[in-house]
Amino acid sequence: MMQSPATRPPMLAWFVLIVSAFILLSMLPIIFMAAILPIWRPEEFSVVSVVMLLVALSFAAGALLAIRWSKQTIGTAVRRNSALEEKSSELPSAFPEAEKAGEKKKPVWPWLVIAPGALLLVSTGPGAVMLPIMPLFLAGMSTDSGNTSDYVPALIILIGYGIIGIYGYWLFRAIKVLRKT
Repeated sequence: MMQSPATRPPMLAWFVLIVSAFILLSMLPIIFMAAILPIWRPEEFSVVSVVMLLVALSFAAGALLAIRWSKQTIGTAVRRNSALEEKSSELPSAFPEAEKAGEKKKPVWPWLVIAPGALLLVSTGPGAVMLPIMPLFLAGMSTDSGNTSDYVPALIILIGYGIIGIYGYWLFRAIKVLRKT
């Protein structure tokens, strides 16, 4: 059965809800530690810790706003779908076999590509800014030991940016497939 746009579940709202919840959960320990820092270690309390607390609070506030928006969107979709189901239960379909024949399965593989990247982004938190330069950083760190071969940094850079490029390509394809369905 092909769902009309009015009865489709709000996938973006669910995605935003889940990702925002992960972001909020990852920010709570940072907020707690930064809030008790003046009491716990007053000698380490500085302007930098206040700025870090404000950054963590802004991320948490953004996550809360996103959660609020997604809950409202999901709630309106549920109310709209239940109203449409009540109307459709009054008038049963004359051709149930035709509805089943037009049913289109949604692919699962795009979510298998998107989920690890989203979990990596959420788990690294603000460190996600480092991901694009990570191969360069690792190549630089590999040259610190005295007995490293000359090809090792180039190999680290090639493999690192190769993984990032291949993942970017598959992420682009996954989003493109999801937008078509």
